[in-house]
Order: sequence, then structure tokens, then C-alpha cells
Amino acid sequence: MTALFVGVVSHQGSRFSVSQGPDGLAARLAEALRGHGVDCTVVVCTEDLLDESRFQLTEAMVQSSLSEQLRLDRRWTAFLRRPQGPGWWAHHAARWGRRSTQRVRSPGPGMVRRLLNIELAHLRLLGEGARSAADWVLILEDDAGCTDVADAAAGLAGIIQAPGAQPEFVNVSQSFSLAQLGIVHLLTPADGHWAGTQDRSLLQSAVPVTNTVCAIAYRAAFAGRLLEVMEALPLEPVVPIDWKLNLALMAMADSGELTAGDCWLVDPAPIDQLSMQPQG
Repeated sequence: MTALFVGVVSHQGSRFSVSQGPDGLAARLAEALRGHGVDCTVVVCTEDLLDESRFQLTEAMVQSSLSEQLRLDRRWTAFLRRPQGPGWWAHHAARWGRRSTQRVRSPGPGMVRRLLNIELAHLRLLGEGARSAADWVLILEDDAGCTDVADAAAGLAGIIQAPGAQPEFVNVSQSFSLAQLGIVHLLTPADGHWAGTQDRSLLQSAVPVTNTVCAIAYRAAFAGRLLEVMEALPLEPVVPIDWKLNLALMAMADSGELTAGDCWLVDPAPIDQLSMQPQG
């Protein structure tokens, strides 16, 4: 029987606290997956893992974090082989212009505290999943939502139970469209099909890509190696976990550990990032 470790990144007081219990997506998805012969373990992390007695948060860390995110945006754009024409540069310059306002009206150290706690929760769950007996590790953020759990379970089961070495990880959520991400030119049909009831495509990418970390499924062995790479990255400048993962993926692609076809995406994805949707 195929085994899946499902980790949920959340926190005390989250407006998506339903994700932590039996009515949350992780629990409902695990129950549906068991019907497809997938043995599921669900672990929810709500702890604040940052030890502030050993790690002092400063205003300088906030400013370096904000600047580094813009630098990484440029690196990621180049990695995705996207053209950096006049329009892109104008937008990028405008974002740097807004940085001057942030230097005067800084978000405060709470921003860095939140980013670090999210990162540490992701790393803990990746590690637990990699050390478990699971074949695959699915990490969900607490704002992951799904309107058709039966479809998502059937489709995921089809992917993780399929024979073969690829893919190493699969993006199963969407915060942005493929066009917004600027990755359409990297994608080709994958060697497989979506086994759920909805009409979805399985795509493989020429380079590893992400559509945020809201919901990503990793082969357990790859999750362990990814954790090693992420933990080797410097803690500062502090950046969102999405960017930290992208840094690791770029390093693994540059070293040849990840190649074309190791990354898959489901389009349209079965899981939505609810915090990115307009509130009614």
C-alpha cells in the first residue's frame, strides 16, 4: 500500500483554523485517499518554533528581507528564461521605488518573526515526512481549499501510485495562473493523466517551478534531500518560504540534481490558496 504523509502549516489564532481539525482539508483528503488504497498520516504544526532568546529580530533584518525579495525576483525571472524587456524593467524599477517608502514606514520585526515561523514549520514537517515510512509527502498551508475533495483524492492517488521515477514533486495548488507565473514556455504534457473526475492536465516543466507552497507533493526521498539543501541556505536575509524553496530548487537545478520532467504541475490545480482570493 502506498503511504502519504500530510503536513499542515498553521498557527494559533489563524483565520483558517478549521484546517487543523477533522473538518479541514487535510483530514478530509486523507479520508478520501484511504478509499483509494493510500495509507495517510496527518500532522498539524501550530507551534511558534522561533527561539527569540537566541535570535534577535532587528529593523535591519526587516529592511534586508524586503530588498532581498526584489533581488530574488530578478534571479528567478532569469532562471525561468523569461525575457526582461522594457515592461519588465519598468515594473521592477517601480517596485524598487516603493522600497523607499518601506524604509520610512517599515513593517516592523513582526514581519520577520512570521516569515521565520512559517519557514521553520515547513522544514519541520518536511523532515517528519521524510523520516516517516511514507512514500510521498504532501505539505499544505492552512489556507489551502478544495471544492471537490473526491476529485483531488483520486487524482493525487493516481500520481503517487503510478510506477516510474518521475516526478520528484508536483504542484497541486494554484495561487496564480501559469501565464501570470510566466512559465507557459517551459511546460509540456507529462507522461500521465489526471485520474480524478474533473478535466485537468498533468504538465512537466523544463526547470523546477512553484506556484507558491500552498500545496506541494514531494517524493519522500526527495523531501529529505530538499530539506538538506534548504537547511544549508543562510537564515538571513530572511525571505518568504516560497522564495526559500525557489532558492533551493535553483541550486539543485544548477548542480544537476533536478532536471527536465522532475517537476510537474496540475492545471487547473485542484487546490486553491484561499488567502489569495478576494474576500466577499
